[in-house]
Amino acid sequence: MMKAVLLGCLLGLLWGSPVQADVPIQANFDNSKFQGVWYMVAAASDDKDFLASKDNMKMPISFVTPLANGDLSVKTGYPMPDGKCQKVDTTFIKGAMSGQFSNPGMGQEDIRVVNTDYKHFAILWVKMNKGGVQKVMLQLYCRAPELFAEGAQKMQMLAPKVNLNPSQGAIFPKSDECSKALPK
Repeated sequence: MMKAVLLGCLLGLLWGSPVQADVPIQANFDNSKFQGVWYMVAAASDDKDFLASKDNMKMPISFVTPLANGDLSVKTGYPMPDGKCQKVDTTFIKGAMSGQFSNPGMGQEDIRVVNTDYKHFAILWVKMNKGGVQKVMLQLYCRAPELFAEGAQKMQMLAPKVNLNPSQGAIFPKSDECSKALPK
């Protein structure tokens, strides 16, 4: 009888929701070192809207400013197909741990700086709630508008651990539409 109960529990765990590894947070994350310009050179997600548009996207640029309360002000320019730049100002609200944030206004329940060297790259993991459906995204940011090999390798290693595969990702082409739209 006890074996049947244990087997039932194990099968329930295996057949339940998809397994997702615990997503790490950068040790000793430092807001002040994270400030400045970041280019989103690549991303991967299971979000259907991202998947439908990823092949037409160009490289967004963000300007990050740490706030006194531990939050991050993030000003992002998204290059648009018509050659214009859509500017979005958001605040990443400090979470329970240093390097963990949220952005409720955009449905981003959990934003984690997974890995960064502050000088070349940063990998962010974002858990979103879109219409009651949980989605995840990995984003590779670089200080220059080009792929940084070490960051790309670390993102490739993390992707399967968060149930993402190469077909769900994109490397974005460089764009000049937003380069003058944000402070530097």
